[in-house]
Parts: sequence; C-alpha cells; structure tokens
Amino acid sequence: MSYSRRADIYDVEYAEDRDRDFVLSLIGETDRVLEVPCGAGRLSRWIAEKAAELTLVDIEPKMVGRALESARPGARALLEGRVADMRTLDLGREFDLALIPREALQLLTPADGARALAAVGAHVAPGGLMFVDLATFAGACPGDPDYYDGAAADGAWRDNWTRRLGAGAELTRRSQQTRESDAILFELDYFIRRGGDETETRRSQMRLFRYDHGFLEAAAPRGMSLAAIYGGYDKTDFSAIAPRLLALYRKSA
Repeated sequence: MSYSRRADIYDVEYAEDRDRDFVLSLIGETDRVLEVPCGAGRLSRWIAEKAAELTLVDIEPKMVGRALESARPGARALLEGRVADMRTLDLGREFDLALIPREALQLLTPADGARALAAVGAHVAPGGLMFVDLATFAGACPGDPDYYDGAAADGAWRDNWTRRLGAGAELTRRSQQTRESDAILFELDYFIRRGGDETETRRSQMRLFRYDHGFLEAAAPRGMSLAAIYGGYDKTDFSAIAPRLLALYRKSA
C-alpha cells in the first residue's frame, strides 16, 4: 500500500504523543521550524501552536495536505506546505530548528540517510538545531515503535490494536517482522470495518535500517556537530538498551 493510500488513516495509525514534550521543548516562540517528513501532521498541530513559522515537507502530496489541515485550527505560526524529497531538499531558506521525526530517516539506506541529513542540515541557520529521532530496536524495548517486538519470532503475526475511524468505522492493524543483517522488514495488515460484514483489507511493507551512534557522528552535515545524544524523551543518557537514539545537531554560529 502506497503512502498515498495510507494518508487517509495515517493520523489514526500514528496517534502517539510520547515525543511531543521533548520536541516542544526545543521550540521558541520566534522560531522558524522545518518538519520533514511531516506525515499527516501528528506533530505539526502542536508545533504550529508555539512556533512563529512552520514549513511542512513530505514526498507525498496527500500527507502535506493532511498535515496543513491538522495544523491550521490552533495555529499561531505562519504555515507553508511543500512537496519534496528530503534527500534532495532545496527550499532556499534557513530555519532555527529542523525536525526529522520518529523513524523517518530509517526508511532510507544509510547512504541515502547521509544525503538526507546533509540536505536538511543545509537549511539550518547558524546557531540552529536539527533533531533526528531514531528507534534502536533494542530487544529490551518491545512496543517502541508499536509495530516492533524484539521477542517475536520472524514471520509471526501480532495483533497491534483496534482504533476508531470516523463515521463509526474501525481500523485494526497487525504486523510481522523479519530481521535482516542491517535492517528489519515489517509487513503491516490493515482491516477497515465500516459496519455490518463490510471489511476492507490493505497491506503495507516497509524496511527500516538500523542506525547507530557512529553513523550519526560520521554523517554530521557540514558545519554541524552533535550537541547531545539521548536514549529517551526524558533525556536519559543513551545506552545499548535504550529504546530511542535521539540526536541533536547544532550548526556553528
């Protein structure tokens, strides 16, 4: 299933807010913020209530539309939406903060991930920050992200959850995972029930690459250095069993 087809359920599928307070703590009221990719606007609506400007970027046009729709109601920020590939991003502008949210970079091979970091980092103003949020897939951290379980056998299907959609419909998702040498391949099944016996079934597949601290050091964009590495949204120190690898890059003034 393409991201175009996932756009209409994406805000229900990714409804978590574990990273909200951490992200908002990085934003000042005069800040210009770049979010790439923005998805369906899970973070965008909160950022728009605090930042002065917010530019939303995604490779999928429907995602940009959904994110703008999500951000507008409570926005104090000046909003802009752009359709672009993060690996070749060239907006001709600078921002005080650039965000690459949960697992987004891990959809790219390490080579493409380095390209994306360079392209996004080039948009950060002197003294500004870039935040990159990665999953470690540590065995001790089942459920982060919620389609991952380190104790599950390869190819074993797991029921993740059932959630409400609009107009009385329900969305159920199940997942399976297959470990590879440098990545994990996830398959996701979706069941949309709209009443009675009517059920629509969709399937999606995504490969998420494992990134580590060494990659983040080596792939630091020109003029940027790692200012901090955390293992969780409570700013705990990173360790081998941490659920997240949270990187803050700062551009030299």
